[in-house]
Amino acid sequence: VKSLEALTRLYSFLAEAGADRSTALLAVGGGALLDLATFAAGTYMRGIRLVQVPTTLLAMVDAALGGKGAVDWGPVKNLVGVFYQPSAVFCDLAWLDTLPDRVYRSAFAEVVKYGVALDEEFYRWTAENADALLRREGGAVEEAVYKSLRLKAQVVEMDEFEERGVRNVLNVGHTVGHALERVLGLLHGEAVSIGMAAELRLAQELGYLAESHVKEAEDTLAKFKLPVRAEATREQLEKAAALVKFDKKRRGGYIYMPVVVRLGKWVLEKVKVEDAAKALTYAVHVLH
Repeated sequence: VKSLEALTRLYSFLAEAGADRSTALLAVGGGALLDLATFAAGTYMRGIRLVQVPTTLLAMVDAALGGKGAVDWGPVKNLVGVFYQPSAVFCDLAWLDTLPDRVYRSAFAEVVKYGVALDEEFYRWTAENADALLRREGGAVEEAVYKSLRLKAQVVEMDEFEERGVRNVLNVGHTVGHALERVLGLLHGEAVSIGMAAELRLAQELGYLAESHVKEAEDTLAKFKLPVRAEATREQLEKAAALVKFDKKRRGGYIYMPVVVRLGKWVLEKVKVEDAAKALTYAVHVLH
C-alpha cells in the first residue's frame, strides 16, 4: 500500500476528480492507508484537507494521530515522508468487530509500548486487563484507545516535527521492529513486540534497565499472545542488520534511540549503529 506506485495512483485519482485546495480527502482504513493518504494530502497542491477514519485498532492508537505520512522506498520502511496534520480523526470502535484476531491483538504491542515507555500506571492497567481487552470488551477497549491517544498527543504536542528528540519515545521497539517487519513479513504490531523485547534486552546489557523489568514486559506481551522472538535465516538476519543502518534516527555512526530505564521512564541515548544492530540477536533465533 505504501509504495510510490500507490501514491502515483492516488495523485491521479485526485487530479482526475478535479480536486483543488478546497477538497477534503477522506481516508478510511488501516495504518498503511492512512500513512499514504497523509503523504498525498500533505503534498498534493502543497496541502489539501485530510479527514482520517481509522478502521483497525493499530491505526486508532497510533497511525491516525500525530500527522506523519510516509511511503516505503525499496526495502526501507518510511524513508520518504511528511509531517501533515489531519483536520479531524474519527475513531468508531464498531470497526474493530471486523478484525481477525491476529490483526486485532497485534495492535496491543503499541498499547503496551505507551505504558512501558511513558506511564507505568497505564502499563499496569493494560497488563491487568489483558483478558478483557482480548475479549474486546467495550469499556476496556475504549479506555485503552483513549489513554493511548492521550499519551501520544502529549508527546506530539511537545515535539510535533521531531526537532527536540522527545517524539523519539514513540519509536521504542521500532528500530529493530521495522527491520524485521520488512525482512520477515510480520504484522507491524508483531514486529514492534519483538523489537521492543530486543531493545529492552539491549538496554539491560548497556546497564540502563533491570532484568526484572525486561522479563515483566515480555510476560505482558505474552498475555496478548504476541511474540518476543522470531525465527530467521542467517541471510535474513544480515538483511535486517543492513536495514537498521537506514533508521531515520541515525546521525553518522550513531542512532539516537529511546532507551527505557525503568517502566514508564525513558531517556534518549546515542547508541552505536553496531550496538543497535546487535539487538537483532536478541530478537531472532537463527535457523541453520
